[in-house]
Amino acid sequence: MKTRTLPTQCIGLGAALVLLSACGNDTAAQDAQPTSSAPQASAAAPVAQLGATTTALGNVVTDAAGYTLYWFTQDTPTSSACVGQCATTWPPTLGAPRAAAGTDLPGALGTLTRPDGGAQQAVYDGRPLYRFAKDDAPGQTNGEGVKGQWHVALVTPAPVAPPTAGR
Repeated sequence: MKTRTLPTQCIGLGAALVLLSACGNDTAAQDAQPTSSAPQASAAAPVAQLGATTTALGNVVTDAAGYTLYWFTQDTPTSSACVGQCATTWPPTLGAPRAAAGTDLPGALGTLTRPDGGAQQAVYDGRPLYRFAKDDAPGQTNGEGVKGQWHVALVTPAPVAPPTAGR
């Protein structure tokens, strides 16, 4: 019978322990994993934080950095007509809109799916929201009236007059 020496026995025992620990129950890793199988969309979905500021044009909706947001007359509540180069000059406000703490936004908040990539765009009172690239400081309203189609997003929009029939 062959006798093993102490160093050989220790190496064999150490290798067995490493192998067993690799196959063992790692409770720390399990504890770090979520126990719910429910989707965790809130962590992955971007949020568009909206605020408001008073300008010479009235109380306007702003993004989280305080920049004025605008709407485009060619849009509908469910579709954006501003894509390509337009979206470079007028970057869409992406994410699900939420009013910043202490901000009163009485209009309806929603989203639409953009046609140029599928991202969610913030909508306020039925109007998709954009920022104007030429506004270079919070509170500026340089985009108001551009091409007669761009307007600041007012916190309380003026009501739209119904069309008159037969005139």
